[in-house]
Amino acid sequence: MTDNNGTLDRAQIFADTARVLDVELDELVADVSLVDQGLDSVRLMALVEEWRNAGADVDFVTLASTPVLDNWVDELVAK
Repeated sequence: MTDNNGTLDRAQIFADTARVLDVELDELVADVSLVDQGLDSVRLMALVEEWRNAGADVDFVTLASTPVLDNWVDELVAK
């Protein structure tokens, strides 16, 4: 889920999101709203809690306001 520092990488964000949406990884579209790809608030909260439990600094409101994988990567991946 996350590395030892509690940070996420692009691959993990995509893999976890695909799993929660119950789709194949290659079915995700990085620049299309995840709401259009099946994301709802319950699934988003599951991701947020999973990532928080692993030590990542994740904010539900931020992710919900821009539910696009490319935006999530920009927000969550350590620079």
